[in-house]
Amino acid sequence: MSFTAAVIAGIVPMLIYPVFLYWMDRYEKEPLGLVAATFLWGFIPAALMSLITQVIIGVPFLMLDATGALADAVIAVAVAPVTEEIFKGAALLMIMLIWRHEFDGVFDGVIYGSLVGFGFAAIENILYFLDSDGSIVFSRAVLFGLNHALYTSLTGIGFGVGRHSTSRLVRWAAPLTGLVFAILVHAVHNTALVLTGDVPGLICLAIGADWMGILLVFVVMVAAIRRERRWIIDELREEVALRTLNADQYAVVASPLRRFFVRMDALFTHGLSGYRWVGRYHHTLTKLAYKKHAHRRRGDAGAPLAEIENLRREAAVASVELANLHSAS
Repeated sequence: MSFTAAVIAGIVPMLIYPVFLYWMDRYEKEPLGLVAATFLWGFIPAALMSLITQVIIGVPFLMLDATGALADAVIAVAVAPVTEEIFKGAALLMIMLIWRHEFDGVFDGVIYGSLVGFGFAAIENILYFLDSDGSIVFSRAVLFGLNHALYTSLTGIGFGVGRHSTSRLVRWAAPLTGLVFAILVHAVHNTALVLTGDVPGLICLAIGADWMGILLVFVVMVAAIRRERRWIIDELREEVALRTLNADQYAVVASPLRRFFVRMDALFTHGLSGYRWVGRYHHTLTKLAYKKHAHRRRGDAGAPLAEIENLRREAAVASVELANLHSAS
């Protein structure tokens, strides 16, 4: 394939998938800057470090077998899953250490894990497509297009499980367990592909197993979204009594559909600025609920009380302004 065609075929699908993922984030969208940075980590640093490590480890096997077949098999089955998942998972570790306030739970773990996986898949696909006639585009971009996102989302789920755990052991063990599962699933997939030359039917097994894994992660995502809605309902209920928001606003913020209609009404009534303003208000309330949940689980280690009070004040002021805006219109 030409360079332009390879770049388009490699990148475009890996940008479409994250759009759907971002749409699924119903209550608290992740910052676009951090979303882009996570994708780019997979696209450049993780891919580059994985490649360098695999080349170095592959040298002794090339000395044993000059054809490269042994090195290719060992790297695919044993080396690539480990190096790639570690370097991709490093992005999640950095987010937890530096942007911890943006990592609220399991769903965020899937989001960030998938994003770094999509970035990695994009550059990997470009390299494969440059060395092909285009016949592998469908298999790599569609049949196996979600694979890297699947693997690293398992690591992300581990980080999400540990995020609010009251057990120190779970906070450390859950991310490591997620990483181990990511490596194992990745290794099983690569092993099946390596063996398809001798057992062609294994390709069907690989496809079926991959999509079962994707379905499982999707179920986890839906469950995580429902859990986050429960956080909003439970944590904001007392805020009505505290007059942080009124009963009507409470009913809206807990429903993605009602949020949408309220924002559309603001758009048609007050323009783009009104749409954005209502969105920021909903975001503040959602963040307040998430931080209260984190504080309830782990005290100030989960979320400082001062941060919760600041969010409460911001939401209370915005609630009055929103009520005035509605009465004026």
